[in-house]
Amino acid sequence: MAMMRVTKATPMLAMAALVTATIPAAAQDFQVQSVVAIDGKVDCLEYMKLTGQRCAEFTPPPKVAIGEKFVADGKSRQIGVIRAHQAEEDMPDYGIKKGDWICVAAETLEDIPVDQSRDSTWLRIPKCQPNLAGSTPLLRQR
Repeated sequence: MAMMRVTKATPMLAMAALVTATIPAAAQDFQVQSVVAIDGKVDCLEYMKLTGQRCAEFTPPPKVAIGEKFVADGKSRQIGVIRAHQAEEDMPDYGIKKGDWICVAAETLEDIPVDQSRDSTWLRIPKCQPNLAGSTPLLRQR
């Protein structure tokens, strides 16, 4: 597995940052209990010691939901947080159109990178459909 330099990790982190880049959150950000990967694609990404890369030894969860387990780097992990963001504009570089949902999941909120200050492992679901029943909208602070 090839390691990526920080500059190459930036697009990977940008996808996660679409969901969690800042608190306060954007108007269409939600914390949800589960999501469905529309195209079946669930990526495991990690940021460790200034490099971003795909997880080694990745076994995806049977479904992306709170409490489900996945394996990354030989370690079992349990999803504790899922965030969903509805794109407010087209992002052709990522194949995302305005209105598409982008989701990330991790053991804890701190595992979803908003910067490059700590090691983290998270799941990226680039095209997802969140289950919004019982979801918590993340409101923009004024």
